[in-house]
Amino acid sequence: NVEEAFEKNISDVPLTIEGRVSEILGDDTGDTPHQRFIVTIHSGHTVLVAHNLERAYRVPVKVGDRVEVRGTYVWNKYGGIFHNTHHSDAGEHEDGWINFVGKKHPDFSRK
Repeated sequence: NVEEAFEKNISDVPLTIEGRVSEILGDDTGDTPHQRFIVTIHSGHTVLVAHNLERAYRVPVKVGDRVEVRGTYVWNKYGGIFHNTHHSDAGEHEDGWINFVGKKHPDFSRK
C-alpha cells in the first residue's frame, strides 16, 4: 500500500489509492503537460497525482470528490507522486486510471 511504500522509500511500484481530492494545483507546463491534484487517503496521508495531458484527457475533479487512482508511485518526502495514470499503448508501464468513486463517468485514461 502507499503508506508502506512511503515509509520504506519505495519508488516505481504500481499501486491503487482511494481518497478525496483535497487540493487542485496548477498544471505542470514543462515539456509534458500534467494535470496536478492532491489526494488524501483515509489515514490522512497525501499524494500528488500528476496526470499526463498528452496521453489522457483532463479529469474534471473538484475538491471533495472521491477518487480511485491507479498509477506508478514514486517516493518523495512530501508523501509521493502518482504518475502513469493513463493507458499504456506501447506497454511501457502497467495501465493506470482515475475513477470517480460512486459516479458514472467517461474513460479519462486515454486520448
